[in-house]
Amino acid sequence: MNEYQPLDINRNPIGVLQPGKQYYIEGSGDSVELPEAGVYMLSFVSGTVVQINYPDGTDSRVIVATGTIISFYFPAGTNVVSDTDDLSLNINKMR
Repeated sequence: MNEYQPLDINRNPIGVLQPGKQYYIEGSGDSVELPEAGVYMLSFVSGTVVQINYPDGTDSRVIVATGTIISFYFPAGTNVVSDTDDLSLNINKMR
């Protein structure tokens, strides 16, 4: 345990998610398939709409303000797609 490790009330280390593998989406029609299940942090550099297609066939649209950072749990095989020309999105797999 290092001196900067967050601790709970009983002074036990708390697990903190750290950024891992990084993916990028830029422009209309660009997409990325997320190879493993887990928590992903989405950082919207520009643009406000992203389409998320889940492996079970369902889908959803996320509409946010530019600059938003949001985390989701995605199953393996989730496809994240840009529907607009102005979307620039960073996706980090958290570990």
